[in-house]
Amino acid sequence: MNTRWLRNPPNPLCTLALAWIGLTAASTAAAQATTPAPVSEPLPKVSAATARSWIVEMKSAPRGPFSRLRWFCADGAVLEPSAYNCADHGGGVQHGEWTERTQQLRAAGYPIANVLADLKPTDFTGPDAPPERLSTILLEKFLIAFDDGWILRQARFYRGAFQEYNERDSASAILLALLGDPHWRQQFLMLRETARLLPHGADSAVLTEMRGLATSIAARDPRFDGLRSKIHLAPDVDDAQRVLDYAHSAQSRPELQAEYQQLAQTITTAYTRKPLSTALRSLAARTRPPDLARQLRAMGTALDAEPGHEQQLRIAADALALIRSHLLELGLPSVRLIALDASLQAGVNAFSDSRQLLDAVPRASRAHLLDWLDSASQAMYGMGLLSFRELGELSQALEALARSEASVGDYRRQLQILERAPAWAARRLDYHFGDAIERFEPIEPLASMFVPDRLRGSVMLFYSSVVELLARDADQLGGTERLLFGRSVGGDLRRLNPGLARGVLMTPEDLRQPNADPSHAIVLVPETTADLPAVAGILTANEGNALSHVQLLARNLGIPNVVVGPAVLEELQRARGHGIVVAASHAGVVHIERDGPQWDAIFGSATAAVPSTTITVDLDKLDLRSREPIPTRQLRSTDAGRIVGPKAAGVGELTQAFPDHVSPGLAIPFGEFRALLDQPLKTGTTAPSMFDWMRAQYAELAQLKTAAPQRYPQQLAEFLAFVRHWIAQAPLDPAFLARLHSAMQDTFGEDGSYGVFVRSDTNVEDLPGFTGAGLNKTVPNVVGFDAIVAAIRTVWASPFSERAFSWRQSLMDHPEHVYASVLLHRSVPSEKSGVLVTADIDTGDRGTLTVVTSPGVGGGVDGQAAEALRININNNVVHLLSSSSARTQRILPAGGGIKMTRADAPEYLLHSNEIAQLIGLARALPRQMPQLIDSSGQPAPADVEFGFVDSRLMLFQIRPFLQNRAAARSQTLLELDAALSAASTQRVNMMLPPLSELP
Repeated sequence: MNTRWLRNPPNPLCTLALAWIGLTAASTAAAQATTPAPVSEPLPKVSAATARSWIVEMKSAPRGPFSRLRWFCADGAVLEPSAYNCADHGGGVQHGEWTERTQQLRAAGYPIANVLADLKPTDFTGPDAPPERLSTILLEKFLIAFDDGWILRQARFYRGAFQEYNERDSASAILLALLGDPHWRQQFLMLRETARLLPHGADSAVLTEMRGLATSIAARDPRFDGLRSKIHLAPDVDDAQRVLDYAHSAQSRPELQAEYQQLAQTITTAYTRKPLSTALRSLAARTRPPDLARQLRAMGTALDAEPGHEQQLRIAADALALIRSHLLELGLPSVRLIALDASLQAGVNAFSDSRQLLDAVPRASRAHLLDWLDSASQAMYGMGLLSFRELGELSQALEALARSEASVGDYRRQLQILERAPAWAARRLDYHFGDAIERFEPIEPLASMFVPDRLRGSVMLFYSSVVELLARDADQLGGTERLLFGRSVGGDLRRLNPGLARGVLMTPEDLRQPNADPSHAIVLVPETTADLPAVAGILTANEGNALSHVQLLARNLGIPNVVVGPAVLEELQRARGHGIVVAASHAGVVHIERDGPQWDAIFGSATAAVPSTTITVDLDKLDLRSREPIPTRQLRSTDAGRIVGPKAAGVGELTQAFPDHVSPGLAIPFGEFRALLDQPLKTGTTAPSMFDWMRAQYAELAQLKTAAPQRYPQQLAEFLAFVRHWIAQAPLDPAFLARLHSAMQDTFGEDGSYGVFVRSDTNVEDLPGFTGAGLNKTVPNVVGFDAIVAAIRTVWASPFSERAFSWRQSLMDHPEHVYASVLLHRSVPSEKSGVLVTADIDTGDRGTLTVVTSPGVGGGVDGQAAEALRININNNVVHLLSSSSARTQRILPAGGGIKMTRADAPEYLLHSNEIAQLIGLARALPRQMPQLIDSSGQPAPADVEFGFVDSRLMLFQIRPFLQNRAAARSQTLLELDAALSAASTQRVNMMLPPLSELP
């Protein structure tokens, strides 16, 4: 897990990007962006630390990443930088040649120092072009702009390192190719970012004049040559000030003062944008559809009237949305490029106008502020930061409040929808740039600034400020506050799981330290990940997936989980290592306070909340004599905890109720696992059985935890490691293997003709008071009998991982009675998959479904950036909570295992006919499976894992969806909601200004 951002907290606005950065290293297999110079021998490997130091050195090196100038000819020849040297080689371009270090970095997977002139449009287009190739080049362009030239900081002044006109020509060709490519022209955000970051367009007369003046001055003033090279190689608007600064320096020539001033003015002219009205009329003149051209001209005319900032923001937002919606109707790629340039100009205008409006916020009514949010959301859609579907959700929330008054409860609910927009935008940027960021971040931490810089430099900054103001207003009207150490922070604290916890604020890095005790930790993480150990509370910068296994487990155990906004992360980080208390109510009120004696009355003197759930094994129900593999079609819910675990029993019930939607399965009973443990600890000796030895060890560990707690973690780790090793090596009964082989052939067919998911299925999960979701191992898509037997050993050992043990151990009275059955479930090549809960997980409403879905196999369970929906089964209305934006998906190769491939990020992942099937399933489940109950014996919502193959619903698992009853009854949490409950029906006058003010 990447926790650099927690060790050295950046600016609060910048931390938003890190919440969306994936935590696994990107593949380094993408082709390099430009043609490297010939290398005669294999280059040595480079460590990340060494690479970072080289990047730092390049920033100050006079030639940066280059060693010398060379001609790079079309036939591959690399020649001396003499005039026309490539004339006999099919032409070519002249630029800097990479140093050996640059070549080593590129060979190590860090494609730096890209020269656009060496690139071909075909490097980026077509079905086989890796999308990361473009995003990596754009990210480098961002670093150059963001970090004062980055590795080109001095090389910008190295004459000949780049030829600016060649760079522009190549960038323009790339853009035109992208705009004509069937794949890329659907990726509006990437097209717009490419137009924003790559210098393009014709070599206009003013640019020619600018370069000519610089050359003329340098001919008479040799000391100006470095600045002349900068203007030729990498010109920008700041060059005008650089020229003026030089003119006022002692190095300048008095007789050239007029020429210096003329050059500065020419540079300013070159980079002065035409008015947006002019850009829109110019686009209209080239637009074929008459109605579209008319709308563009009307916008230009409206801007010519010089309206106020509010109206200018609306016009710019409308222009942005219009261009995005109709880009493909604008004819040739060259016209589309003009449209992108107009869009970029409209974005600048929208940002500027929105910043001016902030000064008027204190005098604006709630209704007025909501109108501004409508303009801002249209602009964010037009910039590609939001999908049309996401814009629709925001528009519905705004429309619900477009009246003279609203109830406090509805005001808060609609604002909670509006609060989601910044996270949606960040996830979309991460989808396109996350791989490139992960690639660059080991050598340049500033890469992580890309996402927050894009949000901060757009109208999203204005949108977030206004939503934050209204959220605090809604809290005040409801008689509540979201508090961080006594300070009201509004929407910067958002409850995911309700609960009350006391502990020490830690990061994942802290948890890895010797003798760290996760059970006393409130952990601050970039996102809630699948490998999180048992902790007291969770604070996350990214809500991730509300139905992932670890989220379900935390919700079941009453462990609070709170999303922390970027503006308060730095303040929270300062409390690292200190005791805090987290209270997150069911209605969404969140208080994070410093710990102290005042909390002893609630928690007692313990440093963490006492678990409210206890796992008791029903030993009388257990049947450890059954050892025959059992087809799942023969299993029922009454077999759960008797001969098999609840997964296999649930698959049996699903097969009975929905036979056409469940693949075949085979269960290996608890009895086979117990027979393994009844073997001697040491084969061929009279040593005690493994089971008896484990029981004795459990007793010793329990005493050690009290008598010598500092020794307990190490002793426990050694015990668990030994158990896993023993299970992996212990001999298996040949009779068992023969029975298993025969049963698998009867159930699945010939060996090697199928794959199965090998799933651990214990007697201590999916109980009425404890879910245990995701604690034990699943080995996916295993092919071949020997491989399946090896996987069985793996899942038998998985209850003894430190993570599984930590979540379970503190809740068990007899830990030696953990028994693992194994479910072999035939692989299903789902095109999309996810989790369905037959209730609104926030309100408990049984007329609403909560569904998360991701592309590929195993979606929704590991915290992927999934499509999350709230579906009303009475009127079929679907509300979007988040879009699918996971960068990768799992597919099942025929030879076994899984393969990670690039995932699409469709606007709609689940289609209407698939949603209809889920609704039909939800309606049938209470009748078909009444055995789903909670700890009080009452019917519980179902938690179902599903997939779709060719739009046909397939079912993989079912369990009761369990919430923590103690958290629901907590007096402390009920008191947080008391004022809100009383105020929820009171009316809010939308014509008045908010009670709160901008921070």
